Amino acid sequence: MYSRYSLRDMSDLKPNSRCPTDKQINILLLGPTGVGKSTFINALVNYLINDTLKEAERDTMKVIISACFQYDETRITLGDQDAFEQFSTEGQSATQQCRSFLFPIGDRIIRFIDTPGVGDVRGLDQDAENFQEILNYIAQYEHLNGVCIMLKPDEPRMTILFRFCVNEILRHLNVGAKENLMFIFTNSRATFYSPGASKRLVDALLAQHATEYGVTIPCVRANTFSLDNESFRYLALRKQGVELDEYQTESYVRSWEYSVREYGRMMEYIVTRPLHAVSDTLSLNEAEQLIRKLSRPIAETAKNIEDNIQLAKDHKKRILEDPSLASQGVPQLNVTITPLSQPRTVCISDSCCRVIEDGKDKKIEYISICHDQCYLRGVPQETLADPRLAECTAINYKTGRIFI
Repeated sequence: MYSRYSLRDMSDLKPNSRCPTDKQINILLLGPTGVGKSTFINALVNYLINDTLKEAERDTMKVIISACFQYDETRITLGDQDAFEQFSTEGQSATQQCRSFLFPIGDRIIRFIDTPGVGDVRGLDQDAENFQEILNYIAQYEHLNGVCIMLKPDEPRMTILFRFCVNEILRHLNVGAKENLMFIFTNSRATFYSPGASKRLVDALLAQHATEYGVTIPCVRANTFSLDNESFRYLALRKQGVELDEYQTESYVRSWEYSVREYGRMMEYIVTRPLHAVSDTLSLNEAEQLIRKLSRPIAETAKNIEDNIQLAKDHKKRILEDPSLASQGVPQLNVTITPLSQPRTVCISDSCCRVIEDGKDKKIEYISICHDQCYLRGVPQETLADPRLAECTAINYKTGRIFI
């Protein structure tokens, strides 16, 4: 059985579009797939509009991010799937692209940045794409006030996925972000509104991080928050006419009240944090990309050295057979590096490039340059099919092909 609920507009929470940058509070949400980042935002909207769960039941339910969940034999669907939210494939991150949600708080704006989950079942390549999507998205902002690592509180042991999720998030953050890091444990009603067993695992990973990198990241009461946003699902059920008994209702009332207090405590903590410059985190990841790119020139340099050593050995043999060749000098393969003043855009059509086999190696030779002075920024070198290449003036944005 299926039940659907439409998305509602947010006219009664419309933020001031002219709010200055220094009054904007930017909060980045990170965490494994399925941890509840989107539910976190959906619940917050209803907390802001209504003081109590009973008031929310009488009011129009606010749903700004599509979602779905199962209740007995009924599948409750909130909104429709789109380019941002996909919930038809098990195990994949429901959130496919980053986007921001703005809420007015007094004369300020809170911006929550929803992101794709870590640990996507499509593999490490998809996780790498997701992190690149996150970095590209936050590049438009000057600062972050908070970086929330969202986890479930009931992890009984250190699984590979749990370790990967926490370590992968920390790896992409600049050391300066440690003052802005917060740990949010979702679905905490089942652990009596506490971080549960997961706290011990996080402490172990942070201790290991401190030993290996010399960076101590706190995970204490002040920057740890236990939330339970199941009252949002309760509202969805009630709007669909599902009756729950008094015991269940009271449980969700307590969940609502506790979560509202935790949201308030979280915001009180965030406003005391120093601003983390987004450029610092971007620089860290750009440096990592540059280091990875060094593998190719290092390999080519090593190959050139080996080739020259072999040439010297061959020349030595020839000299032993004919001493007169000694005056010719040792033959050498020289490599000339010519830096480009501007990036170049090329396509991989047969008319623009060809593959050259050099022994076991294959190299691409570019016969022609489609755009010899490209002004695109943020596109990694030697990247194929990057969507941002469509912005190149040599590309027809309608067809995706080079203008002829």
